Amino acid sequence: MNQINTEREQRFVDLAATLADDFAERSARHDEEGSFPHENYARMRESGYTILTIPEKFGGLGASMLERLKAQERLAMGCGPTALAINMHFNVLGLLIDLERKFHAPNVTAMLNRIAKERLIVGGSGSEPDNAVINLRPRTTARRENGGWAINGRKIFGTQSIALDLFFSEATWEDAPQGETIITFFIPPRETPGLVFKDDWNTMGMRATESRSSEYKEAFVPEASVVLQRGVSKSGRVTKVFAKAPFAIGAVYIGIAAAARNFVVDFMRDRPRFPLKHPMSHLPSVYNKIGEMDMLIEGARAVMWKAADEMNRDEPVSWSRKAVAARMIAIENSVKAVDLALRAAGGASYFKRLPLERLYRDARAGLYHPFDTDESLEFLGKSAFGLPMMDGES
Repeated sequence: MNQINTEREQRFVDLAATLADDFAERSARHDEEGSFPHENYARMRESGYTILTIPEKFGGLGASMLERLKAQERLAMGCGPTALAINMHFNVLGLLIDLERKFHAPNVTAMLNRIAKERLIVGGSGSEPDNAVINLRPRTTARRENGGWAINGRKIFGTQSIALDLFFSEATWEDAPQGETIITFFIPPRETPGLVFKDDWNTMGMRATESRSSEYKEAFVPEASVVLQRGVSKSGRVTKVFAKAPFAIGAVYIGIAAAARNFVVDFMRDRPRFPLKHPMSHLPSVYNKIGEMDMLIEGARAVMWKAADEMNRDEPVSWSRKAVAARMIAIENSVKAVDLALRAAGGASYFKRLPLERLYRDARAGLYHPFDTDESLEFLGKSAFGLPMMDGES
């Protein structure tokens, strides 16, 4: 369906569209090979897409959350894995931007200026194996040493890890004078001895994101690399800062669903089938599915765009609930829409010569981002009654 954008929004969408049309030509190859799209990243650097969300005062394009979502959706229509990978770059930039606004820390300001000027790629991983409370207490440990900390532990899902210039991570400083403390830091991965990335990203979908696992083995983090220290939390509340990062992922999956929908419309429009007198697009079993796909995609856009528009005007607790609900709707709707695309196209969709089976695999990755559907429903239900998310929380 036709979307009404402001002039500024359209400028960002057009930038994403130019990149997406180029990326689409090699998306299947990177999926087949499980290779990282380095050429896509070069294009995004050159075009300025990597500085999309950095405020203009730091040399970026200053896109709002809504503008970012619209651009990311369009980029994902060309290559979902590239859009998902660069989304993690934007998420980490969002953390830095929030820290700069709140604390005006000189090292964070300098980092943002440098990222914009040099078109650096930032990312990292907070996820850990067997840890459901990574934002409350990382199992990765930090031990104080002269001038910094020695880090030990494991991280998983380090999206775009092999392309990063700065790696974000967190660790728990257990014997801090003020009590157990989480340190947040950024380090250059290729210049940090003791930080090892594993070549273990061999997955069903989103194969080109290179979301590798990493391990810290006495890796030294200097004091200047630490951007935040905060106490270990016993609260399971979902804060606005935490909700913003997973929320934005929804746009990527809407883009994948839209790509599947558009392909099926073109593919089935004039597709013949003996002994029908009209193309298969005239069959209720086809056009009804397209109608349902449009309903699902438009519904996903509506809740995502509404939440994005209200992000800076709503109370943090209220907005966090909207964000979790909107992202869940976006992902669930997108998965259903892509499934309908395969059903509408029939047996031909099962072959790799069509992009549908790849879009199907990529879309299903959305089901595994935190919060997943069960966690989202638990959070929404418990928070409606004011119930604690974790045992022992008051």
